[in-house]
Amino acid sequence: MKRLCTDQGIKNFFKDGRPHSIEEIEENFKINRLVAYNEMKRSKALIAINKTSYYVLPGTKKIDRNGFFKIEGKVFFSGGTLSKALVSLVSKSHSGMNLKELEKIVCTRIEIQLLNLTRKGKLYRQKFDGKYYYFSSDKEIGKRQLELREREFRKVDDSLILKQIDEIPLELVIKILVTFIQNPDFSPKSIALSLVRRGENVRTRMVEGVVAKYDLCKKNS
Repeated sequence: MKRLCTDQGIKNFFKDGRPHSIEEIEENFKINRLVAYNEMKRSKALIAINKTSYYVLPGTKKIDRNGFFKIEGKVFFSGGTLSKALVSLVSKSHSGMNLKELEKIVCTRIEIQLLNLTRKGKLYRQKFDGKYYYFSSDKEIGKRQLELREREFRKVDDSLILKQIDEIPLELVIKILVTFIQNPDFSPKSIALSLVRRGENVRTRMVEGVVAKYDLCKKNS
């Protein structure tokens, strides 16, 4: 079957280096939408991931290290669709990424895409400090990312807890230490629960902070 637009014709149309909409392609080549989509697929044209049905040809602009480039506010990913872009970004990340970090790169809302990718097992998510962070579904990569993320949040949490220790009433600090000494087999969580039952406002991380600050020889996990 004879093609309605040639490879050279498509190259000539896109030689201005600008993204063109599917409507522009239809009008220029006098073809219907289905044929236009098929021709873009045949030409391996890249579709904008943040704007519906805008195309450019591969090689139009130099891509960044993650495979992205932007023209006239339209973002393109060398690997294909928005979903593929999100999976790629998360998988290559150091310790996972959250919604805002991803949206800053792809320049579009992605809540639904992330939810679908999580449900399909393409990504894994876990909440830290009230925000979901997304990790690779690859077991080895995902495990490493999650461990790094937990370590990062632990450092931040430790810093805040140690700062807050100075504001804890001395009477409460003494109660934590006494409970620790009287119950050497108790974990920080058990100590916190014991004090909570006695009407004290204590959290597990607070107990861990007191134990760390006073450099007790035994730290239960």
